[in-house]
This record gives sequence, C-alpha cells and structure tokens, in this order.
Amino acid sequence: MKKNLKSVLKQIGLEAAKHNLKVWAVGGFARERILGKDTYDIDICVEGDSTPLLKFCQKVYGADITKFKDFGTARVHLSNGLKLDFVRCRKEVYTHPAALPKVFASNIKDDLLRRDFTCNALALSLLPQEFFKEYDFFACRQAVEQGYIKILHANSFIDDPTRLFRAVRFAARFNWKIEPETLKLFKSAVGQNAPALLSQKRISNEFIKILKEAAPYNALKLAEHCGLTDFIFKNLKFNRKVNLLKDYKERLAYLALLQGKNGEDFIFSLQFDKQDSCLALELLKFYGAKAASLKPLPAQSIKILKLFNPSLKPWQLKPLLLKAADVATFGFKGPEIGLALKALAKAQYQGKVKTRKSALSFVKIFVK
Repeated sequence: MKKNLKSVLKQIGLEAAKHNLKVWAVGGFARERILGKDTYDIDICVEGDSTPLLKFCQKVYGADITKFKDFGTARVHLSNGLKLDFVRCRKEVYTHPAALPKVFASNIKDDLLRRDFTCNALALSLLPQEFFKEYDFFACRQAVEQGYIKILHANSFIDDPTRLFRAVRFAARFNWKIEPETLKLFKSAVGQNAPALLSQKRISNEFIKILKEAAPYNALKLAEHCGLTDFIFKNLKFNRKVNLLKDYKERLAYLALLQGKNGEDFIFSLQFDKQDSCLALELLKFYGAKAASLKPLPAQSIKILKLFNPSLKPWQLKPLLLKAADVATFGFKGPEIGLALKALAKAQYQGKVKTRKSALSFVKIFVK
C-alpha cells in the first residue's frame, strides 16, 4: 500500500490496544478494499475517546490535527500525506423526517447501522489480534461483490432524503443497480416529496457532489429516471457533454447555460457559494448580452462556450477590438464613450465588425 498505509494503521491499532480502545477503518476505505482499489482518505471509528490516538499521530507522524465540535471528530493530516478522520462510534436518532439527527455514544454495530447503504457499512478492525478482520453485520461484502445499492432500514430515505441523491451517485459511479425493495422505497420517498423537506443548501451540496463525479451525466440521467432532478431544478436540462468538462465549476457553468433564460434562477435558487457560482454567472452575463467582451475571455470560459454552442464565431469570442482611448479620439466624452463601445460590442458579436480597421470605421459612422 502506498505511503506505508498498512503500517500506519497497524501502529494506530497497537496504540489503541494499549489504551483498551476498539478501533476500525470504516466506510469507503473498507468498500474500496473489496473492489481492489486503494484510498488514502480514511474514516476511523473509535469506541471511546480518541484523544490518545490523536496524540500518538501527532508525536510519531508529525500530524496536523483539526478538531471539530461534533462528536469527537478530528481530521488528521500525517506528514506522509495520509488523511485520517477520527470519530467516536455513535448512534443516530431522527426526531422527524429530514431533521439533522440526535447523536449518542454507542458501539460499532450501531455506527454502521446509521450509514446510508449496506455497501458502506463495513468495518475493518485495526487491533493487532484481529487486524483487518471484517465486521460485516449487514452483508456489505455481498452488496459490493454483486454490485447493488441497498438501504439498511425501511425509513432510511425518509429519515434523510439526501440519501436519495447519494443512491444515484453511487449507483452511477460503480455501474451498480439499486436493489428492488430499495428502489421501491426510493420512488415512494420521491412520491411523498421527501426531498422537498431538505433545505436548498443541502440539495445544492448533494448536487455539487454529483458534479464532482467522473461522469455526472450518468448520475443525472438515473436521477431523472427516478423523478429526482426536479428537486434540484424544475425541468433541469443536461446532456452527455457535461462529462467532457473535468472541473465541477465548469460543469455547473455549462448546465447554467443549458437552462437558457432560466440560467440565473438555476444558480440563485440552489444558493451556491460565490466561489462555485462565479464562473456560471459570468458566462450567463456574457452569453445573454450578445456582445463582445471588453476584456479577453479566459481559455476556460471559451472552452465552455464552444461546448455549449459550437457555432460561435471567433470574432464573437474575441475581446472588443477598440478601447475607450480609441473611441475618445473621435471626440466622444464621458458617457458617450460607453455608448459607443456598447454599440461596437454588439456589432462585433453580430459579425458586422471583424477587424480593428472596420471597428474604427464603425465608430466614425456612429459619430455621424
């Protein structure tokens, strides 16, 4: 394993045994191991207080530790590049649908039961006497080997409707099927409008996770088939080209353009962070204006625009052929310069002006 991962986990297990702690690697790491894949971002569950293990990581591996308020969670970055997330084993209770759960200290079985799907409900012991022994209470290995998504209890989608989005994301990522009874409960939850109970921000977060997948179109198509995309945005438009872009912000911008006149509503309704939505809003503004840009468009923006509309011409994507100083030579002053540049920008976009010489002629005629 890369970066001495196995050795690090063994050492953590040895340290846990010294303090009479039980400790497991869980979730994605355990699932990927069945699939024969490596991952270096590992969730570790501890029955008890993980403080001795955090101190050990800091002392032995020069770990950088960030602690969070929620239930003993700590993010540990080791000097060798590994990232470990420590959390105390817990049980979750949902007081009403879509509520954030109440959390109580518990054991590994309860901790696995709170997870979204059986494929993610496997724990590998790190204790020396049973290193990598599988704690598989819910047939995780079977789900992974046979390739299906299955929830752990009948109320799973109602308790936490974000699991609906995660179901299509995982199914698309691994090319797995949603198990028949789970699919029935999925469609029932959608029919009861369970996703509508989520805040727009929580839906936005799940949508961004879909856009970060290697092939988001596959997940979006499955979500559409299951009636889920309307909860992201009514009549959401998307196509296979979204897979050609690799950055999720580029994909978001492309989808915003696909929504046409509803592009801004799409961005604002989902309450995306400014850093996520900035590119999309800039391209919507440019494409909606139907005018040449005053400044050169970044290569990233041109790539997205050409993917969205391959018929765009070179002169439409070039920056404005004249600057304010050029226009001023014709006697324009103050606001007049802005009006002249605006008219020139539209003329250039329309193909009436394609060279600096023709732009100067255009402004000269505009004077008259």
